[in-house]
Amino acid sequence: MIEIKNLVKYHGNQRILDGATATFRSGELTALVGPSGGGKSTLLRCINGLETFHEGTIRIGEHLELIGTGGKPHDARRLLSIRRKVGMVFQQFHLFPHMTAQQNVMAGPIHVLGKSGAEAAEVAKTLLARVGLSDKLDARPGNLSGGQQQRVAIARALAVNPSVILFDEPTSALDPTMVGEVLAVMRDLAKSGQTMIVVTHDMDLAKQATVVLTMRAGKVIQDR
Repeated sequence: MIEIKNLVKYHGNQRILDGATATFRSGELTALVGPSGGGKSTLLRCINGLETFHEGTIRIGEHLELIGTGGKPHDARRLLSIRRKVGMVFQQFHLFPHMTAQQNVMAGPIHVLGKSGAEAAEVAKTLLARVGLSDKLDARPGNLSGGQQQRVAIARALAVNPSVILFDEPTSALDPTMVGEVLAVMRDLAKSGQTMIVVTHDMDLAKQATVVLTMRAGKVIQDR
């Protein structure tokens, strides 16, 4: 599904990724673990084109590839193609506060896939039902719990029918009582064969992964 070779990235003079190399297979849940500052979230953001990198390559599927640009921006059209295949769920949810849950999920199908409002509304209803939020279609993020907001964010990522979903610390901003509801959704996705890559410090979540990769000092150093 995704092949990463020799990724190098700098922040100023600091080498954040130091030849990171990894392969992520279709249908697997992969956990990226390791100490803070090891490059896990940076690697994830490079896969989705949210950050540039200086050297190396990222291949997604058979036809999409990002090549190190020396830190210069990637081609916008290529990034759009990648984001049609690679969804992202963030630690802090990043929902649009002025939109309802349904409108947040509709945004991707409308602006990325070019669907009509009516088509996008049906997609949103279906996905919010899948994550257990059929009764929250008209709720705005400020009226939802953290766990509910994260489930809306997962529905939003699913709305463009991605080949892979990237999760950046999806439970770390949640109250412990809300973690279970998000993990239940992720387990359901894993059972359905959804390819997922999860950056986490939560060892209970990592134990549920098909593959665990450990990163330290910008390198992938261990797997199980």
